Amino acid sequence: MNTVVIREGKALIHIPDPSHAIQGNRFEPAWLPVFYNPLMVFNRDLSILVLDTYTRLYAPHKPIKAIDALSGTGVRAVRLALEVDDIEYIHANDIDPLAVKLIEFNSMLNNVGEKVKVHRMDANRLLNTIRTEHHEPILYVDIDPFGSPAPFAREALYTTGHHGLAAFTATDLGVLEGSKPRPARRKYWVEIRKTPESKEVGLRVLLGFLARTAASLDKSIRPLLSYYADHYYRVYLLLERGSKKADAMLESMIGYATYCKELKRTFLEQVSCPSGEKGTVIGPLWKGPLSDPEFVNRVRGGLSRFGYLETFDRIIKLIDMLVAEAHVCTNCIHYRIDYVASAVSTSMPPRERLIEDLISLGYRVSRTHFSPLGIRTNAPYSIVSYLIRKYSR
Repeated sequence: MNTVVIREGKALIHIPDPSHAIQGNRFEPAWLPVFYNPLMVFNRDLSILVLDTYTRLYAPHKPIKAIDALSGTGVRAVRLALEVDDIEYIHANDIDPLAVKLIEFNSMLNNVGEKVKVHRMDANRLLNTIRTEHHEPILYVDIDPFGSPAPFAREALYTTGHHGLAAFTATDLGVLEGSKPRPARRKYWVEIRKTPESKEVGLRVLLGFLARTAASLDKSIRPLLSYYADHYYRVYLLLERGSKKADAMLESMIGYATYCKELKRTFLEQVSCPSGEKGTVIGPLWKGPLSDPEFVNRVRGGLSRFGYLETFDRIIKLIDMLVAEAHVCTNCIHYRIDYVASAVSTSMPPRERLIEDLISLGYRVSRTHFSPLGIRTNAPYSIVSYLIRKYSR
């Protein structure tokens, strides 16, 4: 296997020669002999910040033990060992023997061989073994698959300790957003369809699935930070043990949404649509906050120590947006202005003007990272649609 050396964060990493995964203008990381996706640098950069902030705020003890269950080249595990101070060691795992050799090589290259414990196992078997045989108190588990995290969710949530942090990436957006309802039913136990707000609906479906899976283990989740970017979702969940907490979470945070075709709007509750229209019920899904504003603010406050990150400026933009969205409302779904305008048979108004008018009426409002054509506000649909009609006149 031919390799090239790259620098990512503070790490030097040998990866398979990317030229073997290029066809025309397309780069496909799955074609590499060992998986490495350069488009996920942003994902990995942000994981450094989140785990660093978690260890400072919530870790019940330090240093912590961690698991990177699907490691590929080992880039994430090596970077966590190098760039997060409070990690005692991290289990880096892949079932591919070529990947295992590369993880070992990259760990030694970066002088973290003692902090990165390398395994060649099925991911679920590794998680189960560490939990049942080694009885290690694991406070961070990272699941970053090429596709759905669903096959690994139960073992990952089970293995993550009390007040631990579980991180999941999902790249199967077509399933989570409603374009593929049958796979969504099989993998995530949800009824769904495509809607104008599908980017947010998909994230809420993922969180709802993880919450229900955690509840089956007598655990509750609290999303510290979750977002959509590029071609994936990423969520960071603080876990707590206790059947009562799990019951309370299911009661207050899990529910159903309704899509009204006539209004071209999804409501984060079960409602009756106008004109006798039968709305499409979507769910179960997560109705609660997508991120914790205090935690996201603390991530923002710690950014100055990580100015070397390649995606530093992009991280600032996302974090600022997530902070703004979190302060608007905890249980509302964003509006796609272009779809609301279409529903009331008019052209789309200037977004900034709509934001100013909503603020002048006393509503909270922000832009949303889910769409450049969207806003998040606690204003009801009747007010938003009224203002859009007014602009057309």
